[in-house]
Amino acid sequence: MPHRIEAWLFDVYPSPEGVTLWFIDRDGNRLRAHRRFTPSFFLHLNDADRRRAEVLSAHCPARVSFSHVPRTEIYSGDTWDVTQVHVHAADRLKEAVRYFERFFPHFVFFNSDIPAAQLFLYETQLFPLALGEYEFSSTGELLRWELRDSRESVDYELPPFSILSLKTTNGFVPPKYQRHLELEISYDGRSYLLQQETPRELLEAFNWHLHRCDPDILLTSYGDSILLPKLTELSRRHNIPLLLNRDAAAGYVTSKESSFFQYGRIVHKDGAFELAGRWHVDADNSMTVAEADLDGLFEMTRLTQMCGQRQGRASIGTSMSSMQLSWAYRNNVLIPSKKREPEEFKSAATLLLADRGGLIFNPPLGYHEDIAELDFVSMYPSIMVNHNVSPETVNCRCCHNHAVPELEYTICEKRAGIVPETLRAVVAKRAYYKQKKREYKGTDETLFRRYDHRQNALKWMLVSCFGYLGYKNARFGRIEAHESVNAFSRDAILTAKEVAEQQGFHLLHAIIDCVWVTKAGATAEDYERLSRDITRAVGIDISLEGIYRWILFPASKMDPVITTANRYVGWYHHGEFKIRGIEARRRDTPRFVRNLQQALLDRMSAATGVDDLHAMVPDLLEIVRSHLAVLRSGRTNPMELVLRRHITREADEYTVNSVNAVVARMVDAMGVHLSAGESIEFIIIDQSGKRHPDKAKPLALYAFEDGYDIGVYTEFALKAAETLLLPLGYDLVRLKSAMGIGRPSSRHRAPEVPAVQELPLFRLQI
Repeated sequence: MPHRIEAWLFDVYPSPEGVTLWFIDRDGNRLRAHRRFTPSFFLHLNDADRRRAEVLSAHCPARVSFSHVPRTEIYSGDTWDVTQVHVHAADRLKEAVRYFERFFPHFVFFNSDIPAAQLFLYETQLFPLALGEYEFSSTGELLRWELRDSRESVDYELPPFSILSLKTTNGFVPPKYQRHLELEISYDGRSYLLQQETPRELLEAFNWHLHRCDPDILLTSYGDSILLPKLTELSRRHNIPLLLNRDAAAGYVTSKESSFFQYGRIVHKDGAFELAGRWHVDADNSMTVAEADLDGLFEMTRLTQMCGQRQGRASIGTSMSSMQLSWAYRNNVLIPSKKREPEEFKSAATLLLADRGGLIFNPPLGYHEDIAELDFVSMYPSIMVNHNVSPETVNCRCCHNHAVPELEYTICEKRAGIVPETLRAVVAKRAYYKQKKREYKGTDETLFRRYDHRQNALKWMLVSCFGYLGYKNARFGRIEAHESVNAFSRDAILTAKEVAEQQGFHLLHAIIDCVWVTKAGATAEDYERLSRDITRAVGIDISLEGIYRWILFPASKMDPVITTANRYVGWYHHGEFKIRGIEARRRDTPRFVRNLQQALLDRMSAATGVDDLHAMVPDLLEIVRSHLAVLRSGRTNPMELVLRRHITREADEYTVNSVNAVVARMVDAMGVHLSAGESIEFIIIDQSGKRHPDKAKPLALYAFEDGYDIGVYTEFALKAAETLLLPLGYDLVRLKSAMGIGRPSSRHRAPEVPAVQELPLFRLQI
């Protein structure tokens, strides 16, 4: 007999007959179900090639059938008669697509690179973590459902998740560099060390905890790259099956690591290790979790219709594409497997106008007081939504309105674009979450963090949507749409400047979507009024971020007489710092240097204006002096001097004997392979290499007796102090003189520390 339950859809993955689904009900019970599903993709072929495809299908690795349907081509808006290829084994969709790719060019394929689980969700309009009433047959088949939820919901319920955390006990050194791994498991508010003497006992203990907790989410640190591969390797070696999968009949889904260029630098991404019936979330391999915790992951999973494991590892571009793919699927729009639209021909004059970014006014060097910062709210996404900017709407065939400022590109007035249609809900949701975040700030820390994490996850999508619009490989990207958004943003900043100056305000600085203005005697009400006037003139909301008691625009590191647009620090009247780009904010700065600069800022927080800052210079110099005294005496904890850098090539490819090259070779000699884009952590012991040829030691090999290079770290500290003190009259030369620094010994050797006695336990061997 059919039965109905109120539950959340938790996981979806393909099986030979269709898809397997997992649900969690209000009592925390987990239910496995299945549903028949035949995924498909489309081929745009002429009559001869259609007959050829049908003949070739006899040798396809999966059984396929054909139908002919009308679909809309996104750029032209024309209706095409296309061949729909139905694959009758959902778990073999990729194999079928690859088979036909051997015989036909890429530009005839549509909807062909979408995972089967996502195709199922697009077709049914279900989404992970959707609360609803689901009906099942006696054999566990999902028959029908009635959702009590929507992807646009902002105050939604979540399932009663069971979460198990897995990490190594040594938090200082990433597992890749550790010769032995000691594991720590945490759930239900308690932590357990796996201190077993043999591999068999370790695996049995791990299985016992998995059985006892039965986690929905396995949250790991370096689980993709190290922990789960090592545990499963140990499991195979000793023939002890692990209970990682809730679905015992399914296997693990793994992928390889990769290195690639992104925004001018090389980036490394670990491979995936995905489970069936549970989510494996590697916090160190997930931008979403790193920036927005699990709350952000839940928000993005619901919005993008990607299951939690895939969403956790997805880039922002992939997440945004999934929303666009869902819209296209619902509206019978063909989704090209690869980007199809080339850049249009432009004259040299048009290129000069178009090939520019957002507008920036460089600020004047030094400290300033009583400066207001006004921020446009999600400027670029708002431009796309308000002006219907999308790859298929820019320079359409049907309109001739010259809507884009300066460039006079056309924007279609007859159809809504795919980009604004998918961004509209994201913009609205983030505005709501930011409002709720402000509402609960200082009153309910739990709700404040929840809404902050959600809005932060959406922020990264909105930040990236503009760049993805012009990305060369984005299937819904087009450079003319990218240029149009820039043109609208430049026009908005210039309009804001004109409105402010008409009312007697002076523009001090502007960077793409923010302006800093001042006016003698102006109050918060005056700035609020100015914000409303700019909003009316531009058509995009702009809000008062705050008024600074004082703000510093520091000198460029390359030229001491000019500033850079994205480096500043200031103290608001409401009692908070805002820091961008300086050492205290940077992740590659040693903790000692960050602490020094933060100590200076803490003292400067008492200043009400520039005169107060000048008056406290003696106190600031004393702070620098006291920190340097500890550093130069050799008493600084070396763990506060760790530098983190990304390597740009393989260890044997370096031609210059730089610190990065030396450390990369040492790590390689340990038997640890690092790919381009991965990070290394090390301590400089003699940068010159004259006293010690190693120059630096990776953290995994560092011993306290190795010491550190006093001269180099002194230079780091003084440059951080110079960032704040240069406008107050102290450059690097004068700081050294004030500190009495001549030529310090270049290296300090710390006293030996007694070795810690090891416990008799089994540890995973790398």
